[in-house]
Amino acid sequence: MTVLAAIRPDAWDLPLFLHILGAITLVGGLILAGTALAGAWSGAAPAASRLGYRALLLAALPGWIVMRGAAQWIADKEGYTADKVKTPSWVDIGFITSEPGLLFLIAATVLAAMASRRAPEGGGRGQGRAAAVLVGLLILAYCFTMWAMTTKPV
Repeated sequence: MTVLAAIRPDAWDLPLFLHILGAITLVGGLILAGTALAGAWSGAAPAASRLGYRALLLAALPGWIVMRGAAQWIADKEGYTADKVKTPSWVDIGFITSEPGLLFLIAATVLAAMASRRAPEGGGRGQGRAAAVLVGLLILAYCFTMWAMTTKPV
């Protein structure tokens, strides 16, 4: 007989909930920002580039902070931060995508801010396109990470 579900201590529930909440907020903010920035690709809609910037600033960045902080909290509770403990591959995938992801997220936010500031004058198309590409890369990376977290490959 196989195990259908693993039992974990109740003390892990809050950090795990916050980690998942932060991850969902992060990905949701990225999808909203990516959709808005892709809509503003032609530069015809200044409101779309402002929406993309606000989604990155007010949803994706706070979501990343909550997700990453809770990830470290749950890793500490599970004992994956000890030097002699081998971490599972899905935990490594999460750390590998989250750390550089912050740099991409900050760069996309700055580019989206520049694009939204220049959009009313008809400028900022290049910055908006670059932000949209970075957001698209982040969405792909975090979808792969969500797959790794849910399937837990070896």
